[in-house]
Amino acid sequence: MNEFPGLLSNQWVFFLTVAAVLLSLSELGYRIGLRLFNAKDEARRSQIGGVQGAVLGLLGLLVGFTFSMALSRYEQRRDLVLKEANAIGTTWLRASLLPEADRAPVKDLLRRFVDVRVETQKVADDPARIAEGLRKCAEIENELWQHAEAAAKVAPTPITATFIITLNEMIDTDAERVTAGRNMIPGSVWLLLLVVAACGCFISACGSGAEGVRSGLTDFFLPLLISVVIMLVFDLTHPHQGFISIDQQPMLDLQRSMMPAAEN
Repeated sequence: MNEFPGLLSNQWVFFLTVAAVLLSLSELGYRIGLRLFNAKDEARRSQIGGVQGAVLGLLGLLVGFTFSMALSRYEQRRDLVLKEANAIGTTWLRASLLPEADRAPVKDLLRRFVDVRVETQKVADDPARIAEGLRKCAEIENELWQHAEAAAKVAPTPITATFIITLNEMIDTDAERVTAGRNMIPGSVWLLLLVVAACGCFISACGSGAEGVRSGLTDFFLPLLISVVIMLVFDLTHPHQGFISIDQQPMLDLQRSMMPAAEN
């Protein structure tokens, strides 16, 4: 579920790595530009401004494009939390209309399903525990479907059919949510963004060096600002590892409403 291997899956390691690379390239660009200043190479110095504007403009477009991709994925995952909670809640209510033999087991399975989903979201940065949670959810869904088939044989009524429809919607929504969690920004887009950001910092600092003036804005502020923006995009695509998180309140409210005491 993560296109960044190893340590780079951590938001702060990612930020520090990007910031270190951009600051290093900025320093290198300044030193190269300073050589042009000392050499009085006016021809090359005059070209830097145009290249700088083009690269920074391209960087702005890429940041906006990548941010839009990350935001759309974040909003999709957030909306699916409510959609899944509604689907499970409707299935829970209609389970009360099932034959007596299936009613209690189905409600117990639905309660366990919600518990597993909530616990899995708490460990969303641990691939092994995520896989275990998804496996448990799949097993519970299979058991629920078996009860639905049994209920359909015992009581093939429109009421049973409505339960099967909502159960099917619940299973589909669960699949949608799992797929949305795996839908990350492609690695090629990240690579292009980082390359253009590195070029932008290098060219900007090179321009300062070519003028013989060391500017904190281009040498330090610009690389750090770009690093913060890239980290924000990273955080949006990995909402369980940083400051940004997806509100699980609909699932938590549903979990409380399904507690045994709430049935009395």
